[in-house]
Amino acid sequence: MLYNPVRGIVFLSSPLSKLPFLLLCSFLIAWALLMSWLAGFLPVDQAALEAARIQALVIQAVSQGAGDRGLSIDLEVDRHGTGMIGEVFTGLTSTQGSLPAKRTASTPDAAALLVALLREAGVGEGSLVAVNASGSFPGFALAAASACGALGADAVIVLSIGASSWGANRPDYTVLDMFMVAAEGGVWPPGYPVVIAALSPGGSDDRGLDLDTQALEPALDRAAALGIPVLRPTSLAGAVSSRMAISRARGEPDVLLTIGGNYASTGADPALALLSGVIRPEDSRGLGQAGNGGLVQEFLRAGLPVIQVLNIEDLSTRYGLPFDPATVPDLGQAGVYRRGVGHSLSPGLRFGMLALVLLPALGAVAAFAGYRRFKRKAVMV
Repeated sequence: MLYNPVRGIVFLSSPLSKLPFLLLCSFLIAWALLMSWLAGFLPVDQAALEAARIQALVIQAVSQGAGDRGLSIDLEVDRHGTGMIGEVFTGLTSTQGSLPAKRTASTPDAAALLVALLREAGVGEGSLVAVNASGSFPGFALAAASACGALGADAVIVLSIGASSWGANRPDYTVLDMFMVAAEGGVWPPGYPVVIAALSPGGSDDRGLDLDTQALEPALDRAAALGIPVLRPTSLAGAVSSRMAISRARGEPDVLLTIGGNYASTGADPALALLSGVIRPEDSRGLGQAGNGGLVQEFLRAGLPVIQVLNIEDLSTRYGLPFDPATVPDLGQAGVYRRGVGHSLSPGLRFGMLALVLLPALGAVAAFAGYRRFKRKAVMV
């Protein structure tokens, strides 16, 4: 204690005066660790588990299909033997891609991630999902059918052939071929949305301008032989309008799920092309002005949410999806299986869980603030 002629008696701080603050910090850290530990006991999202179970069968069928076609699987590259990993460059390669991201997309857990994203966007039984997928992430493209089916949602799926490196860029085993192999193998249960509504070249301007014609045209011919409409847009506006018409053929879609960097998705808007996860109209102000926009901008302007599956490492970190695992994780073990649980609960129950997490921490902060006010009153000024 000192006497100051101006301020009067002033109590000096001591190591003990910092004790309440240290206790507060310790409590908040311990509470955060406890909540993180308890999160591991949240129930597994059964739709996510079902989607992953089906996706495991899909991957098995695609792998078998690669063998039936005489295609070799390089286990140094495709370490899980999925058959979904292509080559670094072929005549169908549009851009550079990430091999770890492609391997992550080729695990059953990828379907669980899509279930979490779809739930977050409000998709449930009876919803209609517009799916626009390039060949860059065949694992996610096929998982879209598994995830929508597990949620009881319908989907209108439009594919494009072009793929970034390590994607479905082998001319004799494109993303469409993989879909057909899985569908013909009967791995998707009845009622799952596995019909391909249309196919486009993809690549530059969604016209395949940067792709090898000798590799592209046979793939498009195979689609036409199956009765699948082949889109050949002459402009970005044409690519968008044709997809919008196809998506609305069975009613107004509730959400857009776009997988890979297809030109028709975001058009000439590089800022929007960098976003991933759930994009809501209110979060996208100033992005995607009319005139240079793709499907993403069309949906956002209509007030509908968009799910963009890009930047896979970032998505994996945010949603608890194991990124490029050395071995395929057991189904239901990763944190991503619990991410969608909250969105499937009633609003009242979600509010109660949030209060359980926040109130003790807020109470501790309020108690510390009250202690500080009380201590200041003890100082004579």
